[in-house]
Amino acid sequence: MQEVNEPDQTDGAAPQAPSPRAADWFWRPWYAKLYLALTLLYWLGHEFMITVPYDQLNIPLANTMVLLIFVFNPITVIAVLGYGFLKAKVACGEWVITPGPPSQRTGIDPYTDPSDPRSGDIHFRHIGVIQD
Repeated sequence: MQEVNEPDQTDGAAPQAPSPRAADWFWRPWYAKLYLALTLLYWLGHEFMITVPYDQLNIPLANTMVLLIFVFNPITVIAVLGYGFLKAKVACGEWVITPGPPSQRTGIDPYTDPSDPRSGDIHFRHIGVIQD
């Protein structure tokens, strides 16, 4: 007597791809390890730079470190490394991207819009300050 372990496919559908793990996208690739290591070194250097007196700072280096805050911000790191994870989750069918609702913004008459310079004082009529 032999046992056969076959998946039940009663509807004839193709087997679904396995759900991706977050570690496969946030730590396993070489670029993720490099990015996380550089992020760690950046923040350690940034903390060290705070302890250095201002007159001893290398100003161009300090300015570069301030600009790199955008590159090594933890939210940016998660967004960059999580992009592939999001694509993999959508590809396996676990997450579904749905379109948002249509825009509710109506066309505003530029002559009654207070933020439009073409309106002048006419917009006061729109909000009820000036009566006809």
